[in-house]
Amino acid sequence: MNLFNNKNSSGVEISQKQLLQNKYTNAANNILWVVVLTVINIVLLVTNSNTYFLFSAFIPFFLVDIGMYLCGMYPSEVYGEDFAAMEFLPQSFFTITLCFAAVILILYVISWVFSKKQKCGWMILALVFFSVDTLVMFVLNGIVIESIIDYAIHAWVIVSLINGLVSYSKLKKLPKEPEEDLTKEPIFATVDTTDIESVTSDTPEETI
Repeated sequence: MNLFNNKNSSGVEISQKQLLQNKYTNAANNILWVVVLTVINIVLLVTNSNTYFLFSAFIPFFLVDIGMYLCGMYPSEVYGEDFAAMEFLPQSFFTITLCFAAVILILYVISWVFSKKQKCGWMILALVFFSVDTLVMFVLNGIVIESIIDYAIHAWVIVSLINGLVSYSKLKKLPKEPEEDLTKEPIFATVDTTDIESVTSDTPEETI
């Protein structure tokens, strides 16, 4: 097996450099997917939809969820029979939790933008964020069957980010490809005209 080459989906062989670059790019794109699906889940949550997409961050979603619950924004059946007697926090508290969630998502977006520009430090930041996100989800939810798939996808995202960072490290260790120096003038073959001139001078001129 040739470890320095691989094939893409079209069966075309690609170099090790391109393969590593693809892994890094895919890891960076996963950060964006996490942000997009988290935003969709938050919108669905605020609109009281029962739909939830996996492959999203837990902490921003949880902040909005707890803000809605403590501010009495859920339907009355969620709170039970004591709903009428319950005291809720002002709507400003929900605004605060929503802002905190937005800040976290903005940091993810910034991490994605700079990761795409080959600044791996931002991908490390995204990895730390998502690892903490996974840990918080595990602590709050515990080991329940309903969360197994969510745990698995979180783990897959973490592994993809780690692979992206490893690929970036290997890319930096690859020898640089030689670049053609376009500043050099082209070299043309020179012809020694000494013999030609001597032959021309020895040839008698034709008289009319």
